[in-house]
Parts: sequence; C-alpha cells; structure tokens
Amino acid sequence: MKRISTLMIASIALVAASCSSTEDATEEVAVEAVTYSLDADASSLGWAANMGPEYGHKGTVNVTEGSISMEGESLTSGSFTIDMSTIKSTDLEEPKAGYLAAHLQGTAPDEDHPADLFFNVPQYPTVGVTLNSYEGGKLNLTLNMLGKELTQDAEVELSSDENGATIKGDFTLDFTSLEIPGLQPNPEDDSQINPVIEFSLDIVLKK
Repeated sequence: MKRISTLMIASIALVAASCSSTEDATEEVAVEAVTYSLDADASSLGWAANMGPEYGHKGTVNVTEGSISMEGESLTSGSFTIDMSTIKSTDLEEPKAGYLAAHLQGTAPDEDHPADLFFNVPQYPTVGVTLNSYEGGKLNLTLNMLGKELTQDAEVELSSDENGATIKGDFTLDFTSLEIPGLQPNPEDDSQINPVIEFSLDIVLKK
C-alpha cells in the first residue's frame, strides 16, 4: 500500500511538472508584436550608378514614410515609400545637378531625354517597398516600381530594442528586369549605364 501511494505521488508530481513546463513554454513563445515608425528626418538613402569605372553619378532620394513590425528579433512585416521627386545628385554642382535630376525624374523631357527614359516621376511619383523577411543578414524586399514588381535580397543589418529600430547597409539591386530605357545598351556604341545600382541605406525608426 505504501509503495502504491509513493508511485501515485510521483506520478502526480510528474504530471504537475509537465503542465508547468508546458505553461512556461507557452509563455516563452508568446512574444508581443512591436511596431516601429519611420523617423524620416533621421533616415537616408543614397544611390550610385556608373557607366564604367571612370564615369558615374551618385546622389540621394528620400524615404518619406513607413514602418516595420517585430516579434522579438523576428521581422513580421514592413513597408516604406520612396518619393522619387526628391532624387538629387550629390556629385555635381548647379546647374548640372538640376539637369541630371530632371533627366532621372523625367520632368524636363526633350528629344534625347523622354519622360520614361529613367523613372518617369510624373506617372510614377513613388516607389513602394515591401519587406518580406529578414534572415542571415539578408532583407528580402519587393519594389513596386514603374508599374512592375522587383523582388531581391539586400544585405543589411536590422536591429531593434525597447527604444527603436534601425536598418543599415550597403547593397546593390539589379534593375535589369524592369527594362528601363535609360539602362539599356546604346545601339550606337554599345555603351551602357550599369543596371546594377548601388545603395547606402540608413533607416531609423521610433517605437
């Protein structure tokens, strides 16, 4: 009888411990989702394009709104808006800087620079960016650009804490599939602006 009672007590203890462990595991898995909003004034996006090692331009464009949601250290969603009317050159002085910006935006079309040569801002004023996942230092994102979608990976560092979050990194995106006229080979001499564009991203978000 004493042996049976001892076994019963041991069994009850094991069941209680199992329930307790299950409850603890459930509590550990339940991580609160946190949303961080873009601090546009503190954020920046730089670009650089080249036609060979000795010729190219660089500049900036503004990220105007956006947010991300995190569960612990895991990205669950995110989206940003890039205002293409803010494209500017940082390697040229005026008036050349203004001419380049107008050509890229398509706001001063002429015979050699039609509105759709590059980014056709009058028709497509913004680029939407959707963040799909972040794993192993690679941010998978989709650009909604020029009426098309482009999905690629960007090597960046995404970090967050109780105060905010940041997304920083230097990476390239290949725009070949967008078939942008200004990034096609020149039929006269086969020269080409490289469709692989370099970016430098520094996004700051507030909780």
